[in-house]
Amino acid sequence: LGTLFGELNKCLRGIGFTQLYFGEKIVEPVVVLLFWVLLWFLGIQALGLVGTLCIVIIYIQK
Repeated sequence: LGTLFGELNKCLRGIGFTQLYFGEKIVEPVVVLLFWVLLWFLGIQALGLVGTLCIVIIYIQK
């Protein structure tokens, strides 16, 4: 699964998506895309859950 996200990340960066800086952490485009997909799938009421999940993913990346 890690390789799938890595390849998707390379493709996203290749078509023009850039890394975002969140304090000292660098957020890859695939994480941002995952955030928006989960937000769309779960609905706006799950914003807190999705935000927490993405923050955990960001900290696991490092």
